[in-house]
Amino acid sequence: MSELPNNIRSRIESLGIHFECKGTIKTSMNHIERETWILEYEGSQFVYVAGQKNVTLGWDTHQCPLGDGVLDDLREYFEQGQEYYQDQMAEMKEYYAQQITKSNAKKADELRAELAEELENLKEEMQDAGCTSWTDFMAKWNAHLSECLSPLRTADIGDLIVEVDCRYLEQDAPSLTEAVRSLKEGPFTLATEDEWEYLCNGGARTLFRWGDTLCDVLPEIFNVGCVSDVREKSILERANMLGLFIAYNSYKYEIIDNTMYVKGGDGGCSLCGGDGAIYVLPCYTAFYREPIKEYDHSLSNNYFCYRRIIRLP
Repeated sequence: MSELPNNIRSRIESLGIHFECKGTIKTSMNHIERETWILEYEGSQFVYVAGQKNVTLGWDTHQCPLGDGVLDDLREYFEQGQEYYQDQMAEMKEYYAQQITKSNAKKADELRAELAEELENLKEEMQDAGCTSWTDFMAKWNAHLSECLSPLRTADIGDLIVEVDCRYLEQDAPSLTEAVRSLKEGPFTLATEDEWEYLCNGGARTLFRWGDTLCDVLPEIFNVGCVSDVREKSILERANMLGLFIAYNSYKYEIIDNTMYVKGGDGGCSLCGGDGAIYVLPCYTAFYREPIKEYDHSLSNNYFCYRRIIRLP
């Protein structure tokens, strides 16, 4: 570990775990540049993460304003959605008008009733998506954030050795409680929610770890899991400012040291369900919580993953 500063090297060596220092890496995200050391242990890569005292975590829609870039991109998304529903209604009315002119009086009345029902269904769908007005959209957005994000708070985070990427469970777990217990055995442990949020955002106070924008990442999010011939790494697939791959796929649940909820995604429920940005985007924040009900099901190793960490003495 000759490349590591002596004080860090001695602390790592005191763990009695044979980490091999592979050199330094430079990371850049959200206009922040950092350099850290990458370590290897039994074929897996880890990074050294310097802690921070009194770091702000969580989110409060009343106290944490969205950046102008995110607001602008959300408004553009809303306007596109509103235009889509308005076009659907116009096409529907045009189609039925043509059919009505070709029909007798009885059939025409039936078609008018059918049109009214179809329009009402489309209006309800438009309302559910928050596309009736910008005010309604933001009200639904803020209400959902208040429900699914961790509360605003501060915490002291110590220095950590952290696995670069999460790994899937080796086998299904009977419950989250059992998974947390077993994953904390041995020299490694799991991050607390405070630590995980710090690892994801690196202490930055933007809602999303990549910064104050959505326009470039929205297509990536809505195409997660699709085959692409793009060679350049997408925003989601790039390491964050701490050199970690984290919160990049909402199909993944990442287990932390908590038996009530997991982080990093909702198992793809919002994407698979065709939900809009109001429900999909929060999964990609550091502060998203996905509740796990112990009685619902076991934990599938196709969806649940974990990340090994060590707290440095």
